[in-house]
Amino acid sequence: LRCLNRHALSQCCKKVQPASAASFLESRAHGPAAAARDITGAHCTKSGVASRKKAPHRPTDRTMFSKSLILALSLAGATAYTKKDREDAIKWITEEKGFPHLAAFDKMTPKMLKTVMTNYLNLVSPDALEFLTPLDLEVIWTATSAANNCEICLSFHAGALLGAEKPADEVATMAAGGVPKDPKMARLVIAAKYVLAHKGILLEREKLHLSSMGFSAEELVEVTFAVGQMTGLNLLYVHLIAEGVNIETFLKGAGPFKDTVYADELKKAEL
Repeated sequence: LRCLNRHALSQCCKKVQPASAASFLESRAHGPAAAARDITGAHCTKSGVASRKKAPHRPTDRTMFSKSLILALSLAGATAYTKKDREDAIKWITEEKGFPHLAAFDKMTPKMLKTVMTNYLNLVSPDALEFLTPLDLEVIWTATSAANNCEICLSFHAGALLGAEKPADEVATMAAGGVPKDPKMARLVIAAKYVLAHKGILLEREKLHLSSMGFSAEELVEVTFAVGQMTGLNLLYVHLIAEGVNIETFLKGAGPFKDTVYADELKKAEL
C-alpha cells in the first residue's frame, strides 16, 4: 500500500500540460474526468487530491483550433461574384454550349450554373453510360419530370424528344404521366416509374416484371441513377418556379399546359 501511495503521489503531482486537439479527443474516449483534467491542467497537492485552484486563463490548442475552424467556415461562405462572372457564365452556356438563355439561369450563381450544366452535358455525352443512350435518358427524364410535376424540366425534355422526331402523341402521353405505345420507350418509362415509386427500391415482383422486358440488374442501376439525377434537378427548378421564374414561350409549347393554360398565348405567338 505504501508503494502504491508513493506512486500515486508522484504521478499526481506532475504538471499536466494543456491538451492538443488530438489529445483532447483521445481523452474523451477515457471519460469526462480525463477530459476535464487535460483541459484545465489541474495540479495535484501532496495529499494526492486534485487542486481546484483556478489556473490563469490562456487559450488552449483546442480553443485556437475551434476559432480557426469557425473563421474558415465563415470565410468560405463569404465569397462573392462580379457582374462579369455572371456574363461570362451566360456566354459560356449560350455561345459555347449552344443553349438558349433561360430565365432560370439568372437565378443561379455563375459557379452553380456551370456546375449544373456541366453535369448535364456529361450525362448526355454518347459514352457516359454503358446501357442508356442520350435519347434513352431523355425518355426517362421526361417520365421522371412528369411524375415530379416539374414544368420546366418536363417541357425541356419533351421538347428534346420532339426534336428527335418522336411522335407528338407519344410525347404528349408521357408528358401527361402515361406510358407510350412504343415498346422501347415504354420499358424505360415503366422502369422509371417503378424506381420513383419506392425511392430507388425495386420489389421482387417488379424486378421480375422488368426482367421480362429485358432489363438486367446493371441496366436498372443506370436507370436508378438517371431518375435520381433528374429528381434533384426537378427539385431545383420547381423551387425556381415558386420563386417567380418566367417560363419561355418555346418551353410552354412542349409542356403539359400547352392546350389549356397557355392555349391563348401560344395561338397569339403563332400569328
